[in-house]
Amino acid sequence: MNIFSYQNYRSFLKDFYTHEKNKNSHFSHRYFALKASLPAYNYLKLVSDGKRNLTHNYLKKFIRGLKLKGRDAEYFSAMVMMNQAKDVDEKSYWASCMLAVKEKENSREILKDQFEVMKGWQHWAIREMTNLPDFKDDSLWISRTLDNAIKREEAQKSVEVLKKLKLIKKTNGKWHPTDQRVKTPDEVDSLLLKKLHEAFLRRAIDAMYKTSVDEREYFGLTIGIPQTKIKDVKEKIKDFLIKMDQELSLEKKPDEIYQFNIQFFPLTTRRKR
Repeated sequence: MNIFSYQNYRSFLKDFYTHEKNKNSHFSHRYFALKASLPAYNYLKLVSDGKRNLTHNYLKKFIRGLKLKGRDAEYFSAMVMMNQAKDVDEKSYWASCMLAVKEKENSREILKDQFEVMKGWQHWAIREMTNLPDFKDDSLWISRTLDNAIKREEAQKSVEVLKKLKLIKKTNGKWHPTDQRVKTPDEVDSLLLKKLHEAFLRRAIDAMYKTSVDEREYFGLTIGIPQTKIKDVKEKIKDFLIKMDQELSLEKKPDEIYQFNIQFFPLTTRRKR
């Protein structure tokens, strides 16, 4: 089992039990409880089913019972903390810890660069900035143009990563974006994308207070819909974004870089009918 393919530790525990049971028919919840020094024989099932959380003390016992070591144990610990966190900032912190462990596992430098570019908003902003007629391959200029949202050193590192991954290239003395796509291991794609969306959402909050209303548009709609319409709404949002991208990409002389975000999410928990 590859623990790095999981983002929910309860799902991992369920698959672990099934995996061990298939290997050895004598494996049971009671057997695991003995190995992990748990007080109740059904504790693994209770946690797997979401009826119990793991405290710090029980987390160590589960790691022992699961026979996890090194980075596997680090990743499992961070995953538990991320899943059980109530505060969004705490969830974000532990998600970053999960990615940090995963990056260590992928020791190849090219993969580290791919991880970096996928979770940092500034890389995508700078990539698009190369479309500006006055773009300068200068970290100070880039930092100032981004309203000093990143440091000069961060701007320099970002440009180097973009060049290395061939996400930008120079033609006739002018830098511009390429059609090169960033490839990341499938098992962490969604976690990386969550961190990237989070980064842009934080930029959106910042812009809401710093940018004048004639330069931005914030609109919200709170409405009740049947669950059968969710897929249709998502498709319409995607179609709209594709249309906007096709239309705005035809502009030959952009003079500003904008971020277009649309969020569509439930405010209530899914109710059984």
